[in-house]
Amino acid sequence: MALTVKGLNALKGREKPYRVVAGKGLLVVVKPSGAKTWIARIVIDGRRRDMGLGGGYPDISLEQARERAKAARTAAREGDDPIRQARATKEVKRAQRTAEDTANARTFRAVAGLCIKAETPGWKSPRTAQQWASALARHIYPKIGDTPIADVDRTAVRDAIGDVWVSAPAVAKKTLQYVAVILRFAAANGWRANDNPADPKMLRYAGLAPLRGKQKQPSLPWAKVPAFYNALTKMDGVSALALRFLGLTALRSGEVRQARWAWLSFDGAMPVMTVPGEIMKGRKTADIAAHRVPLAPAVLRVLAEAYANAAGTEARIEKLAALAAMRGDALIFPSRKKDVVLSDMALSAVMRRMNAERPEGAPAPWRDGDGREAVPHGLRASFSTWVDDTRPHEREAAERALAHTIANAASAAYRRSDMLDRRITLMNEWAAHCTGGRSDAVHGGARSA
Repeated sequence: MALTVKGLNALKGREKPYRVVAGKGLLVVVKPSGAKTWIARIVIDGRRRDMGLGGGYPDISLEQARERAKAARTAAREGDDPIRQARATKEVKRAQRTAEDTANARTFRAVAGLCIKAETPGWKSPRTAQQWASALARHIYPKIGDTPIADVDRTAVRDAIGDVWVSAPAVAKKTLQYVAVILRFAAANGWRANDNPADPKMLRYAGLAPLRGKQKQPSLPWAKVPAFYNALTKMDGVSALALRFLGLTALRSGEVRQARWAWLSFDGAMPVMTVPGEIMKGRKTADIAAHRVPLAPAVLRVLAEAYANAAGTEARIEKLAALAAMRGDALIFPSRKKDVVLSDMALSAVMRRMNAERPEGAPAPWRDGDGREAVPHGLRASFSTWVDDTRPHEREAAERALAHTIANAASAAYRRSDMLDRRITLMNEWAAHCTGGRSDAVHGGARSA
């Protein structure tokens, strides 16, 4: 029986703290003093975890606690880690307070807080500040957080990043970039010499271990894509829809997750989505040209399902132009939080769940040729390899579809066509391949989602 407000008020302190189930993964912890705090029980990557909800009763009511617990469970199912996000948010606030309170001390931690605060307005997503704070708190602050910024030298940075450099190179490289920015920020403000000890090339000479050659993102062999797509259509949720859209269009994850209804156009021979230049590959500037993406009928079917999912009402493909105009600048694939972009982990989580659904001891069904489990970005390689193997004469059109830049700057200055007409045919054929060539999937425009 679910806990009521009356029952909650009746709970008294005992000699030792105890827990009472409040329903649907929500628990209340009653301390000896009688104080009551909230805990949500959630599952993250297959492990049961307890998450504090930021306060206790009565500051957070029973109804509010249930809403927060529900939001945490939903985020976990979408592939996020709400516990880590909460800690990162807390770390951002704590670091900013510490930075402001101890600015005269000019420790690395204090200057990092000031740097994050200064940079945040220019970042496109509030999650960026959380990512910085989380990475620094886990890998850097334990070693040099309290070191005066002027005393942070190459040896200190090497020792701080050394362990993660070997165990998680991608994380280490990104974290080292954060450290470099913070040290430049400090130098620009006159708090240290203008020598950056976070230069990875210099650190190599200072004893940082060499890394093995970078592996390519694991991708599905293109012949397996139809079976994978068929299995993907049976997965529920916005993240699965976004992954279907990514697979059919060969876009990058960030471009799909940030996609908005206002980017769609239905005026030409084939509907098109135009990704703004500043979104392409996460660029901050508008120097990168906008990227037009032809939308095959199978893609329109995904959009119809996305509309129905967001609006809670049936959507017909032939009405998408009017429906997209009604949605305006809203995200096509929003997270559970209003107008918040899905995390990159949400799409990866879908593929992990699909690979987890197999008999014990059996290999993952959706994997690269070397046995590694495929990832969303690898679907771009699946498309590219399909072109090489089946349509090599369309290599140039495929490069435009993948939005790769032309290496020769002089050539790029003159070759300005995005080859949309050829890409319309190419992407129609790729969508037909992905969906197994089924007419109901590719030409299902007359049906409702």
